[in-house]
Amino acid sequence: MRFLALFLSVVFAFQMTIFPHAAYADVSYDAASGPKGEAPVNKVGSLLLAGGLAVMAGTAIAIVAASSSGNVTQLSGNTFKTSMSGNTVRGQAYFDNGPKLQSIDAQGNSDYVELTDGSRVNGPVSNVTNDGLRCGGKEISMGSVASIHSARVYTFTCTTGANPKISFTPTCGKPVAVKPPKTSSSSGEHSTATRVIVTGLVLAGIACAIAIPIALTAGRHKNNNGQEQLANAIFVQQLSRRPSKSSSGP
Repeated sequence: MRFLALFLSVVFAFQMTIFPHAAYADVSYDAASGPKGEAPVNKVGSLLLAGGLAVMAGTAIAIVAASSSGNVTQLSGNTFKTSMSGNTVRGQAYFDNGPKLQSIDAQGNSDYVELTDGSRVNGPVSNVTNDGLRCGGKEISMGSVASIHSARVYTFTCTTGANPKISFTPTCGKPVAVKPPKTSSSSGEHSTATRVIVTGLVLAGIACAIAIPIALTAGRHKNNNGQEQLANAIFVQQLSRRPSKSSSGP
């Protein structure tokens, strides 16, 4: 299967190099073999393409992009579960080769398969064909598969005829990152520091409120004692200067 897809992409790249302005090949569908032809495509998941083409031949599919040296294969793989309604082909494509395979793998999703009995098998998903697939190391028949969720599996729709249009839709959605609440350690440390500072200021205020009246009272007591000592000193000095009365005989 991989050899067929690689051969198809090489043949197509050679054709476009020799005839770079060749028109798109009409897309047709055969129930036994699958879709066939080429359709312009500009996006496969997160992979953007300039002058891209989806080249289909039975179950083989290749995604090629224009470059200065010609068309270059970006992805290759196979289609499965294809059907046609009116002029539109519907099915799924599994890509397992190509230089841009890592681009579609980088989705941040986990592969899994939902079965028709309601159970679920976790991936990774590989070796997807019309007959079955491999998921989590287990071989699963396609008849037991209800849906596939994988970064490498896409559903597609393609119109048939001379002006085909094709689009690819991922089978697994890109997860949305949930932002955690802002409870960082730095904010916690800042809050703790703020509480410590406020508490220190309050205690300092209380200490000042107690210390100042005590100091003032002590100062007043000291002044009073000083005044009393000065008064006593003056009184003693006056007594010492007063003349003594001598006693006289009759």
